[in-house]
Amino acid sequence: MNIKKLFFNYYIVVVLLSISSVAFAQKDRDKAYIPLEKNISDDYINSLFKKGDQKIYSKEELKHISMPCGGIGTGQVEVTGYGELIFSESIYNQQQQPNAGFGLSTGYQYIHPQELQQKLPNEFTVIIKPKGAEAIVKPLNDKGFDAIEFIGEYPIAQIAYRNTDTQIPVDIKSEVFSPFVPHDLRSSSNPVTILKYAITNNSKTKVEVTLAGWLKNADFPVEGAVNQTNTLKKSKGLSAVSLEMQTLKNIDSINKHPGLGGVSIGVMDSKAIYSVASESSEEFIKQLVKGNVSQAKKYTSDKAIGSGLSSTVSLTPNETKEITFLISWYFPNYYENGRRYEQLMNEAPGLVGHLYNNWYQHSFDVATYVTNNFDSLYNNTKLYRDTYFDTTLPYWLANRISMPLSTLAAGNIAIWQNGRMYGYEGIGFCQGTCGHVYNFVVPISKLFPELERSVRLQQDFNSSGSYSAYSKSGRINFRGYGVDDPNAKHAYASDAQSGYVLKAYREHLMSTDNTFLNKVWEQVKGAIGYQIYKDGAEIGLEPNGVLEGIQTFWDPMWYGPNPYNNSLYLAALRAVEEMAKIQGEFDLAKRYRSLFEKGQAFMEEQLWNGEFYMHLYPNGFRAKKAGNGFIAPENTEINAERFIKNFNSGGANYYEGGGCDAQQLFGQNWARQLGLGYILPKEHCAIAAANIFKYNWTPDISTIYDYFEPNARKLADKGEAAMVNGSWPHKKSLWFENRHDKYNIWSGLEYEASCDMINEGLVKEGLIIIRSIHDRYDGVKRNPWNEIEGSDHYSRAMQSWNVLLSLSGFTYNGPAMEIGFTPKFKPEDFKTFFSAAEGWGTFEQKRENKQQKNKITLRFGSLKLKKINLDMDSTQKFQKAQVLLNGKKIKSEFESEDTNAFIRFQSPLQIKKDDELLITLL
Repeated sequence: MNIKKLFFNYYIVVVLLSISSVAFAQKDRDKAYIPLEKNISDDYINSLFKKGDQKIYSKEELKHISMPCGGIGTGQVEVTGYGELIFSESIYNQQQQPNAGFGLSTGYQYIHPQELQQKLPNEFTVIIKPKGAEAIVKPLNDKGFDAIEFIGEYPIAQIAYRNTDTQIPVDIKSEVFSPFVPHDLRSSSNPVTILKYAITNNSKTKVEVTLAGWLKNADFPVEGAVNQTNTLKKSKGLSAVSLEMQTLKNIDSINKHPGLGGVSIGVMDSKAIYSVASESSEEFIKQLVKGNVSQAKKYTSDKAIGSGLSSTVSLTPNETKEITFLISWYFPNYYENGRRYEQLMNEAPGLVGHLYNNWYQHSFDVATYVTNNFDSLYNNTKLYRDTYFDTTLPYWLANRISMPLSTLAAGNIAIWQNGRMYGYEGIGFCQGTCGHVYNFVVPISKLFPELERSVRLQQDFNSSGSYSAYSKSGRINFRGYGVDDPNAKHAYASDAQSGYVLKAYREHLMSTDNTFLNKVWEQVKGAIGYQIYKDGAEIGLEPNGVLEGIQTFWDPMWYGPNPYNNSLYLAALRAVEEMAKIQGEFDLAKRYRSLFEKGQAFMEEQLWNGEFYMHLYPNGFRAKKAGNGFIAPENTEINAERFIKNFNSGGANYYEGGGCDAQQLFGQNWARQLGLGYILPKEHCAIAAANIFKYNWTPDISTIYDYFEPNARKLADKGEAAMVNGSWPHKKSLWFENRHDKYNIWSGLEYEASCDMINEGLVKEGLIIIRSIHDRYDGVKRNPWNEIEGSDHYSRAMQSWNVLLSLSGFTYNGPAMEIGFTPKFKPEDFKTFFSAAEGWGTFEQKRENKQQKNKITLRFGSLKLKKINLDMDSTQKFQKAQVLLNGKKIKSEFESEDTNAFIRFQSPLQIKKDDELLITLL
């Protein structure tokens, strides 16, 4: 880099970090799609940082609310803003259509939010009998209550049923959820939804209250193949009606049909009133009010009818009692048939079942298990919810970070009977636990590490069995099929290939020892080896730490060195260097390091333009795409002709691209997550992060759409703030540049870029981007728990969890028993949720009276520690650390370097549930 460019870089560090000022006059003002002056008010900025109150959705905000509330990987059931349950066809193993049938990749339901289709009719009703007065009957939805209030803190929804025009003598509230306990997959993946009602007598006289639930049988699509048999069943503290299918034809096509199974409606009351055959909720309620409910215990029919249950409590003034309903399901014949790509369909494993098949034989088993274990399931679910929201982060921010986590309970995530997680990108959209989409998915690895390991062990690094991805060459098919077939449509994706190495290291760090790494180490070496092969060796050149040939940018392919793929490659080289050291292969580690340093130097010397990292395009190459965005073979001949012509005329080897890619620091983001430090110069990362905000975020997407409207999907509406995937701030993009979806908005990329900003201390800019997402999904315009990209509940949005890691500066190495925090948000008074290999809890930091106090409180599981890394106020020089475990002094060693404090223990600390570890820096 020359002196002039070096001086320019230092100038940018000083000036660009203040986003409100404009460092450069933008060229080609008619191409200024992103306004440089954001015109954001101080009041708005201040609002981003305020703690704020718990959000209560009401009135028009309830319109589009629909929060997933079933067990993870068990099919999709959602609770609406009005307290109703909506079941999708995924409950009985039918694949939902992407975008509700409006095309494969349209994102149609962003501009036209979906009206949910009920696949399993149900209704809940309250019957109130004040002393000496007629019964009051109201359905527990907006038909019975016109001022409902909804609080959604995943995994628990809280609904208050209120009226503005009429007074009733009771208050009714509900909690709707399925058990969700991080690090406890058995508790978290049950096919059940629980409705826990609390009724309070607000009158001055005694009141009798009945809650009634009604559920229709699931239809079976083959006429005359099954009977519907509804049976009263009881176990300790539970009454239920099991609505099961009984086959009439003993043939495989029926016995193994995906829609064969049953549902149960239960109430935790051994004295419940029931009707095994009611054709509607209205019919059942009429029977209850008149007191003439049939007490038949079994009903069989050739058609789906329905059943009802009710529980009654008597309340004195101000008394509160609870009634808990459960709806459970069991449809064991889950298939993976490929569905979209020919080779996927040919290699599909077919019947894979559900994880819950290992535990149950029918839906009543589920209800029995949940009832028998209700206290622990409910308390631990509530404990997670309360622990997560016990934070100093603004309420809106904490909630937005957690909202995409509900995707685990949407219809695009399955857990097969063998324990393997298998994910679609979105509802009905693109299968294969897609490598480059799941590069962005963070919370599964932190909350359910065994699920992430299942993908690594049974898909990414597996070479045998159906839907395995690892080839002898080390190439990993990014949709998990086509082993040893380099001509498979999804044989190789450069971004995914680097991601597999990074994810392997992540899963190692989220373990307690080296067992996982030992299992996959040879495959990891193969995976990075294949990437090194693509780095020059494929065409006979010495690898130089730079991917220069054809590469993936999500689906399409382009040529040339670029920051998106190369930062991921650099991070992968650093990760595999660390893994090689752990495995004792130190010479190999040195070779990885040498490649990393060469690639790092190339990025600085060739890709850094003083404002951001740019894409270099080979002169003469035309990235004309074939089906699914991949390069047609005949284009290699066209590229050769163009390259030769350019070379013979003395043209430059590369054109400098003018695009500012929102994902240019993705590899640096990964390096931070994995505790690898900076793989690119810190000052350049700060400049690039500032410019991603400056050049890619707009307070009104109209500034883009008035010039160019995306041809595939629109994921922001005019008047809404958003960050686009890429921009050309100084010049018009040229014909050969990668413009694929650059003018669009993917919330997963917005979260990732916000992390880049937060990591570099640009917390304000990061929060502005996240708040833009939050405001677009506000309940009035669309569902807060459904971020849309290719289709609904898009998996990439689970990058949101990385925002929590960035704000807390969380790092963790389970085998080394090392944990670290460097809070970026109000570090003088900070509290957050964290999750380690075997437990979770809270971390607190307070700075006052020339001291810094840090406290780790474990709320679930266990945690072993040998070392803690902390961040100190730069104005303080601490000399020692005092460590107390539950008030008992613990021997430790203290070291500091710059603003980093290191506390080491002579022997590993074993921290158990409810233990408190207090560290005071003095």
